[in-house]
Amino acid sequence: MRWILLLSLAAAVPVTAPLAAAPAAAMADAPAFADAVEAAWRRSVGGQGAEARREEQAARRAAAGSWTPEPPSVKLAHQSDRLARNRGARELEVELEIPLWMPGTRAAATALADAEGHDLDARLRLARLDLAGEVRDAVWSLRLAESELEAALRRVADAQRFGEDVERRVAAGELARIDANQALGLLHQARSAEEEARVALLRMRQRYAALTGLDRAPDEIEPEPPSLPAPDADPRLETLQRQVWAARARLAQAGVERRDAPELTLAVTRERGDFEERYATTTTVGVRIPFGTDARNRPRITAAGAELAEAEATLRLERERIEAEHDAARAELDQARRVEHLASERARLAADTRQLLARAFTVGEIDLPARLRAESEAFDAELALSRARLQAGRARSRLNQAYGLLP
Repeated sequence: MRWILLLSLAAAVPVTAPLAAAPAAAMADAPAFADAVEAAWRRSVGGQGAEARREEQAARRAAAGSWTPEPPSVKLAHQSDRLARNRGARELEVELEIPLWMPGTRAAATALADAEGHDLDARLRLARLDLAGEVRDAVWSLRLAESELEAALRRVADAQRFGEDVERRVAAGELARIDANQALGLLHQARSAEEEARVALLRMRQRYAALTGLDRAPDEIEPEPPSLPAPDADPRLETLQRQVWAARARLAQAGVERRDAPELTLAVTRERGDFEERYATTTTVGVRIPFGTDARNRPRITAAGAELAEAEATLRLERERIEAEHDAARAELDQARRVEHLASERARLAADTRQLLARAFTVGEIDLPARLRAESEAFDAELALSRARLQAGRARSRLNQAYGLLP
């Protein structure tokens, strides 16, 4: 009767198969890390606006290389005495105003447009790298959640087998009923952990899907690069260096453009005094030259100088911070490898101990609590080893991320 009771309790809480969609998903190839990053970039705001930003910068470059700093303008004027004396006085004037480049201003504008174009390219590369960091973190979080669920399922299966063994011995009169209750409680505890792991895995899958739009995560493990690049090659430093160059170009432009652009004026006037006069045509050629004063120039130059000083200071501080981040990433990888080695040794010892105590429990040399402790220790050791291996892989990804290496 007790044996039938245990089977009915186990059947009431059936073992859930690991993800029903797994066989169908296994038929499709898992994406590579680079594919996941590319998918996330296409979905991101920066990726969708990248082409428009490049077109905007190309338009700025074209404007800087045009023949005039500003578009020409046409002025039309007509004078008449028709509403007054109406003696036939008429005057028609057509005036064309053409802005002119001052010496050096066109070259300064072109240099600034080029610097801003390089700055935009660097910003887009950095945005892609930052997104790659999010993808890497999402993938490793998903793998950890999958590992937690796999471990929980193994624990449930072990608890079921252990409970069946205990119930057989209870039925044979070798153990007390309280031991069967403890075994059943262990099964329910494993079930609870399984449900928590499923919810955590669902959350991580939704996060990854929202980021990349993909159903599957990469299966590959990022290798450690054979040689790490120099710290100055970091994309973050490159972006800041481009910002410094752009600030210098703005300062140079502010120093050259000390006045508004002069204008060449070409005007044609056709007029007469009354109906009996013939129309006379006159042509006017003129140049408008604005003056440059401190009220105009000083704010622009000082603002450009302040921007340059801030960019250079940011570059210096960021270089120190990035070098420290590189050291921390290398130390984290070394520590993860040591933890993986220690976890492997602990799992080996725990598995050996569980095997020995299982035989001792079978022949009645130890009680149930000792057996339960051995099972718990072995499970914890296996879970710690799985986590350590995944953490070592995540540390390699973080090292690549710290050095600005895309998958």
